[in-house]
Amino acid sequence: MNSGVRLSTCSGRSAKARITSEYTPGWITICSAGFNVQNDSGKKYMITAGHCMRNGAVNWHRRSGDIPIGRAIDWAYGNNTDQSDYGVVEYSNSNVTPYGTIQYKDGSTGQISRSASVFKGEKVKRLGTMSQDLEGMVLATNATVTYDDGTTLRHMIEASNYSMHGDSGGPLFSGETALGIDSGGNYSDEPCGIRTPQQDRSSWYQPLYTVLLW
Repeated sequence: MNSGVRLSTCSGRSAKARITSEYTPGWITICSAGFNVQNDSGKKYMITAGHCMRNGAVNWHRRSGDIPIGRAIDWAYGNNTDQSDYGVVEYSNSNVTPYGTIQYKDGSTGQISRSASVFKGEKVKRLGTMSQDLEGMVLATNATVTYDDGTTLRHMIEASNYSMHGDSGGPLFSGETALGIDSGGNYSDEPCGIRTPQQDRSSWYQPLYTVLLW
C-alpha cells in the first residue's frame, strides 16, 4: 500500500484543451478526457476519472471554446465494491464528435481500436492536459493505493509514468490498445520532463476493461 500520493485533479485554474466542470460559481474542476466508447445501441460516452465528479461536478465542457460535452451518469471513487476511480459522461451535444483517437502534444493523433488488460513490465504511454507523451512501464497490475485525502483504491495499475494535477482521466495505452484511466501520482506537484521510468516516481490508473463491464 502507498500513502501520501496525490490525485491528479486541478481545481480553480484556467486552462485550455481540457475538460472542465464548474460545480460552484467560480470553482472549476479541470481533468483530462480518457477514451470514447459506445454501447450496443450506438450511444456514445466518455470515460474519465471518477474523483473528477466530486462536489457535484457532473456537467462537463471542452475547455477550448467552453463547448458543452455532456453529463456524468455514473462515477465511483473508492465508494463501490471494487474501490474504483472512474466516471462515465454521456455525450449530449450532437455537435461534438467523439473520435476513436488520442491526440498528442504536437497535434498528431493515434488510433485506439481495442482494449485489454495490462501485464507487468509492459511498455505504456500516457497523455494528459498538463503533461503528455510520457513513456513508462507497468510496475504492478493489482496495486492498492491510498491518496492524501484518505481514500484507498484497489485493483489499480501502477506505472512508472509521471502524472501532474489536471492529468486525471487521461488515457494510458500501448499502441492502439486502451489500457487505463489516470487517477493520481506521487509527484503530482513536481515539474515534468522525465520520460524514462524512475524508481521513485509512480502513477496509478483504473483498468479500462473493468469500466467497460459497467
